[in-house]
Amino acid sequence: GSGVSCVELYGGVGTIGLHLSDVVTSLVSSDENPNNAACFDESVRALPEHIRPKLTYMKKNAADMVKSERDPLRRCHALVVDPPRKGLDAEVVEYLCGEGCQNLKLVVYVSCGFNAFRRDCDALVDSGKWRVEFAEGYVLFPGSDAVETLAFFVPA
Repeated sequence: GSGVSCVELYGGVGTIGLHLSDVVTSLVSSDENPNNAACFDESVRALPEHIRPKLTYMKKNAADMVKSERDPLRRCHALVVDPPRKGLDAEVVEYLCGEGCQNLKLVVYVSCGFNAFRRDCDALVDSGKWRVEFAEGYVLFPGSDAVETLAFFVPA
Protein backbone atom coordinates (compact mmCIF):
# COMPACT_ATOMS: atom_id res chain seq x y z
CA GLY A 1 0.00 0.00 0.00
CA SER A 2 0.87 3.57 0.68
CA GLY A 3 4.52 4.33 1.28
CA VAL A 4 5.96 1.00 0.12
CA SER A 5 9.06 1.26 -2.02
CA CYS A 6 10.08 -1.88 -3.92
CA VAL A 7 13.25 -3.02 -5.68
CA GLU A 8 13.28 -6.04 -7.98
CA LEU A 9 16.57 -7.85 -8.62
CA TYR A 10 16.93 -10.42 -11.42
CA GLY A 11 13.81 -8.70 -12.77
CA GLY A 12 13.94 -9.86 -16.37
CA VAL A 13 11.36 -7.74 -18.21
CA GLY A 14 9.65 -6.81 -14.93
CA THR A 15 7.03 -9.55 -15.00
CA ILE A 16 6.70 -9.75 -11.22
CA GLY A 17 7.49 -6.16 -10.28
CA LEU A 18 5.11 -4.58 -12.75
CA HIS A 19 2.28 -6.59 -11.20
CA LEU A 20 2.96 -4.68 -7.98
CA SER A 21 2.91 -1.26 -9.65
CA ASP A 22 -0.52 -0.30 -8.36
CA VAL A 23 0.31 -1.10 -4.71
CA VAL A 24 3.77 0.46 -4.33
CA THR A 25 4.88 4.08 -4.30
CA SER A 26 7.97 3.24 -6.35
CA LEU A 27 9.49 0.29 -8.16
CA VAL A 28 13.06 -0.07 -9.39
CA SER A 29 13.44 -3.21 -11.47
CA SER A 30 16.84 -4.39 -12.66
CA ASP A 31 18.38 -7.10 -14.77
CA GLU A 32 21.70 -7.66 -16.51
CA ASN A 33 20.19 -8.32 -19.94
CA PRO A 34 20.18 -4.93 -21.71
CA ASN A 35 17.48 -6.09 -24.15
CA ASN A 36 14.93 -6.36 -21.34
CA ALA A 37 14.67 -2.60 -20.85
CA ALA A 38 12.72 -2.11 -24.09
CA CYS A 39 10.14 -4.73 -23.04
CA PHE A 40 9.85 -3.16 -19.58
CA ASP A 41 9.36 0.30 -21.08
CA GLU A 42 6.75 -0.98 -23.51
CA SER A 43 4.82 -2.59 -20.67
CA VAL A 44 5.01 0.63 -18.63
CA ARG A 45 3.55 2.61 -21.54
CA ALA A 46 0.51 0.31 -21.47
CA LEU A 47 -0.17 1.06 -17.79
CA PRO A 48 -2.35 3.92 -16.52
CA GLU A 49 -0.62 7.27 -16.82
CA HIS A 50 -0.61 7.98 -13.06
CA ILE A 51 1.39 4.78 -12.39
CA ARG A 52 4.16 5.25 -14.97
CA PRO A 53 6.31 7.87 -13.18
CA LYS A 54 6.96 5.59 -10.22
CA LEU A 55 8.47 2.78 -12.34
CA THR A 56 12.18 2.66 -13.19
CA TYR A 57 14.35 0.09 -14.95
CA MET A 58 18.10 -0.25 -14.40
CA LYS A 59 20.35 -2.27 -16.72
CA LYS A 60 22.48 -3.79 -13.97
CA ASN A 61 23.02 -7.24 -12.58
CA ALA A 62 22.00 -7.94 -8.99
CA ALA A 63 25.56 -7.90 -7.62
CA ASP A 64 26.20 -4.47 -9.15
CA MET A 65 22.88 -3.20 -7.81
CA VAL A 66 23.71 -4.04 -4.19
CA LYS A 67 27.24 -2.65 -4.60
CA SER A 68 26.45 0.60 -6.42
CA GLU A 69 22.75 1.49 -6.09
CA ARG A 70 22.61 2.15 -2.38
CA ASP A 71 19.98 4.89 -2.63
CA PRO A 72 17.02 2.87 -3.98
CA LEU A 73 18.02 -0.06 -1.81
CA ARG A 74 18.29 2.10 1.32
CA ARG A 75 14.72 3.37 0.73
CA CYS A 76 13.43 -0.09 -0.15
CA HIS A 77 10.76 -1.71 2.06
CA ALA A 78 10.15 -4.75 -0.14
CA LEU A 79 12.71 -6.61 -2.24
CA VAL A 80 11.69 -9.08 -4.94
CA VAL A 81 14.33 -11.56 -6.12
CA ASP A 82 13.80 -14.09 -8.91
CA PRO A 83 17.29 -15.45 -9.53
CA PRO A 84 18.30 -18.12 -12.04
CA ARG A 85 18.78 -21.72 -10.90
CA LYS A 86 22.15 -20.89 -9.36
CA GLY A 87 20.38 -18.75 -6.76
CA LEU A 88 21.36 -15.40 -5.33
CA ASP A 89 24.76 -13.92 -6.06
CA ALA A 90 27.08 -13.95 -3.04
CA GLU A 91 27.00 -10.13 -2.98
CA VAL A 92 23.20 -10.16 -2.62
CA VAL A 93 23.34 -12.65 0.25
CA GLU A 94 26.06 -10.57 1.94
CA TYR A 95 23.96 -7.43 1.52
CA LEU A 96 20.85 -9.06 2.99
CA CYS A 97 22.81 -10.49 5.91
CA GLY A 98 24.67 -7.23 6.54
CA GLU A 99 23.74 -3.80 7.81
CA GLY A 100 22.70 -2.12 4.57
CA CYS A 101 19.01 -2.93 4.54
CA GLN A 102 17.53 -1.44 7.71
CA ASN A 103 14.26 -0.34 6.06
CA LEU A 104 13.66 -3.70 4.40
CA LYS A 105 10.55 -5.40 5.81
CA LEU A 106 9.97 -8.13 3.23
CA VAL A 107 12.03 -10.22 0.84
CA VAL A 108 9.96 -12.07 -1.75
CA TYR A 109 12.08 -14.90 -3.15
CA VAL A 110 10.92 -16.76 -6.26
CA SER A 111 13.17 -19.75 -6.91
CA CYS A 112 13.42 -22.17 -9.81
CA GLY A 113 16.38 -24.03 -8.26
CA PHE A 114 15.55 -25.66 -4.94
CA ASN A 115 19.11 -26.58 -3.92
CA ALA A 116 20.25 -22.98 -4.38
CA PHE A 117 17.14 -21.71 -2.60
CA ARG A 118 17.87 -23.98 0.38
CA ARG A 119 21.47 -22.67 0.50
CA ASP A 120 20.29 -19.04 0.34
CA CYS A 121 17.50 -19.65 2.85
CA ASP A 122 19.95 -21.19 5.32
CA ALA A 123 22.31 -18.20 4.93
CA LEU A 124 19.52 -15.66 5.48
CA VAL A 125 18.04 -17.45 8.49
CA ASP A 126 21.45 -18.32 10.01
CA SER A 127 22.41 -14.61 9.83
CA GLY A 128 19.82 -13.96 12.52
CA LYS A 129 18.33 -11.12 10.48
CA TRP A 130 15.58 -13.03 8.66
CA ARG A 131 12.96 -15.67 9.28
CA VAL A 132 10.73 -17.50 6.82
CA GLU A 133 7.18 -16.19 7.10
CA PHE A 134 5.79 -18.30 4.24
CA ALA A 135 7.15 -20.85 1.77
CA GLU A 136 5.36 -23.01 -0.75
CA GLY A 137 6.31 -25.03 -3.80
CA TYR A 138 4.44 -24.81 -7.08
CA VAL A 139 4.46 -27.10 -10.10
CA LEU A 140 4.12 -24.55 -12.89
CA PHE A 141 5.15 -26.94 -15.63
CA PRO A 142 2.99 -30.09 -15.32
CA GLY A 143 4.77 -33.21 -16.51
CA SER A 144 8.17 -31.89 -15.46
CA ASP A 145 9.96 -32.28 -12.16
CA ALA A 146 10.53 -28.51 -11.93
CA VAL A 147 9.21 -26.95 -8.74
CA GLU A 148 9.12 -23.19 -8.23
CA THR A 149 9.42 -22.05 -4.61
CA LEU A 150 7.82 -18.85 -3.37
CA ALA A 151 9.08 -17.67 0.01
CA PHE A 152 8.55 -14.55 2.10
CA PHE A 153 11.33 -13.55 4.48
CA VAL A 154 10.65 -11.00 7.22
CA PRO A 155 12.98 -9.51 9.83
CA ALA A 156 13.76 -11.96 12.65
